[in-house]
Amino acid sequence: MGAIKPYLMAAWMVALFGMGFAFEACNKQVQEPQMVQKISDDTVKLTDDAVKNLKIEKVIKNDFPQKLTLMGKISVPEDRIVNVPSRVTGRTDAIYVASGEVVKEGEPLCSIFSADFSVAREEFLQSLRDVRIDPQDRDARHMLELSKKKLNTLGVSRLDYEKWVPGGNSKNENLLVRAPLSGALLGKNAVIGNLVNVGDSLFTIGDLRKVWFAGDIYPEDLSKVRSGQEVEIDPGNSAPMLHGKVSFISPAMDPNTRTIKIRALMENPGSQLRADMYVQGFIIISTRMAVIAPKDALVHLEDTIFVFKRLPGNLFKKVSVTTDGDTTKTVSVSSGLTEGDEVVTEGGLLLDAALHGAGT
Repeated sequence: MGAIKPYLMAAWMVALFGMGFAFEACNKQVQEPQMVQKISDDTVKLTDDAVKNLKIEKVIKNDFPQKLTLMGKISVPEDRIVNVPSRVTGRTDAIYVASGEVVKEGEPLCSIFSADFSVAREEFLQSLRDVRIDPQDRDARHMLELSKKKLNTLGVSRLDYEKWVPGGNSKNENLLVRAPLSGALLGKNAVIGNLVNVGDSLFTIGDLRKVWFAGDIYPEDLSKVRSGQEVEIDPGNSAPMLHGKVSFISPAMDPNTRTIKIRALMENPGSQLRADMYVQGFIIISTRMAVIAPKDALVHLEDTIFVFKRLPGNLFKKVSVTTDGDTTKTVSVSSGLTEGDEVVTEGGLLLDAALHGAGT
């Protein structure tokens, strides 16, 4: 490692320990009191205040997964995709959503001017008038129920017709098409001004609370994979890992990629995974007992990997380590650390700068 210029090292130490630190650089004491003191070529001593500025975590011994890494694509399961058709003949007058948006159940998607809807609406309002005139009239109550069923058949939400009142301005009201469930708008065929017929597809909505992860594995890894194995996906943004299980292994090989498709149904809280998103996945092949350290504790310089281990008396020792596996946030350590050791996960580079600051 090359010598670190004293003024650069001083700036780094200020960033970590504030203005109250002191160490020797080029045989010159920078400031008192001395908060970082070099004890030996691999050990520094810190004051209590300086230690408070470090992030320290404990090394544990636990099951460590052996993972198979693979790339894959997110899709919406077929049974979680809903087509929203037109239930009337008419003309699309307004559209309230755009492709790709996430909609909530009951949210208006578009409005349609329809003569069929206008007739059904007037029948409902007339039946409502008759019932209000004579609440005991069985025929009127029966007609009111029939008119409600007709409105439901046309796709009118109860949320809408319960607001209608006889004598209101209802002649020019359009049919509001509402989302039957919450999800992402995967397709939009509705266009303002277009004529629509009964059965025409207007929108396609996908429920993203659960999604498919379809990944590619190579033939040489096929023997390691079986149905029911756990699958992990890192959604990014420091969010927790998402979990699922292998539910399908294709019996055929893709002739273009020379890979085999596997599929897993993944929980997707907060719809973090979106349709057609490419992500990296991990299949948990097996587990073994291992000494596990936070990945953030590792400092990589040239060809060496080391950590700073905390010792009694606020001493921090630079220790070389070797690893034999990693996950998104942890590593399996084969030498250099044992269960219960405390290691620096924020500030290791600055401690190393302090070691090399004296005598440069």
